[in-house]
Amino acid sequence: MVSILSIDGGGIRGIIPATFLIEFERRTGKPICELFDLIAGTSTGGILAATLTLPNRHGKPKYSAEQVRSAYFEHGGDIFHRSLLRSATTLGGLARPKYSPHGLDSMLEKYLGNKRLHTTLTEILVTAYDMASSTPWFFKTSFAKFHHAPADDPLLTQVARATAAAPTYFPPLTMEGHCMVDGGIFACNPALCAYAQARNMYPEEKEFLVVSLGTGVQVHNRPCSKIDNWGVADWAVPITSVVLNSSSASVDYQMRALVGSENYVRFQVQLDDDTKEMDDASEKNMRKLEELAQQAVKQESATIDRLCRALKKREPKAMSFKLSTAGKANPA
Repeated sequence: MVSILSIDGGGIRGIIPATFLIEFERRTGKPICELFDLIAGTSTGGILAATLTLPNRHGKPKYSAEQVRSAYFEHGGDIFHRSLLRSATTLGGLARPKYSPHGLDSMLEKYLGNKRLHTTLTEILVTAYDMASSTPWFFKTSFAKFHHAPADDPLLTQVARATAAAPTYFPPLTMEGHCMVDGGIFACNPALCAYAQARNMYPEEKEFLVVSLGTGVQVHNRPCSKIDNWGVADWAVPITSVVLNSSSASVDYQMRALVGSENYVRFQVQLDDDTKEMDDASEKNMRKLEELAQQAVKQESATIDRLCRALKKREPKAMSFKLSTAGKANPA
């Protein structure tokens, strides 16, 4: 059985999937990179994928899930920091990106250093979108191992910076003629992308185990009587969450249909108005996110136990796909 891990985008709310990953490591006694054949991530999920598969000098994972979650608390305030001057000059994000990339860049350099994509201990797939060519972009370990051009085997700091370049929050990443922004604009939930890649990597396999980790969802039920007369101004703020939530739910439906309920599990938590923001890195909010995740872990304990038993006894799979057709970083 091929095992796949997919991690949603969601900014500081990456604390939620990180908490589940800590529990996976605790119950199996193994690092995340040894539990899965493929790890996919978008935005904060892409950062988790890159960091948890980073090798140390002995060829073992450099960081545990616990250490990676701690990074949110240590660096979140710097990443999502706006001075009064920046708030004024960006008009609160209306005129320019809300945040400088310096805090994010500093954190990525500290944790990912000068390692390149081809070095990850497990196959990763990280999403981005190239505005210069209007093309979805997939950073893949397997492709990078055989294609060493800078755009095909970039630094992991570049991979993480590209997938986290959320429009209005951070400026895009210029990389070898490409203009990369957050892959969440087309795959906030990258589970289906991950499954397609795994089918290419293991064409002879019949059974796939897919674990999908959300970063929290807030549901707003709006009857037609409330939105009948909405125009551009009314839709401007809620449309983003509507699109992200609906596309993620669509992927969830597709995965259940393709893989089946026996081999597909989605962990998600319900957010409220106080925890919905992707950029609220206050200590109070981060602790609340951690608490929500821990409550969800307790509620899903039986499912996590069954999952961890299956993951613990799995054997790593050998790839057998054709790189010339299935390993392209750019699918177009």
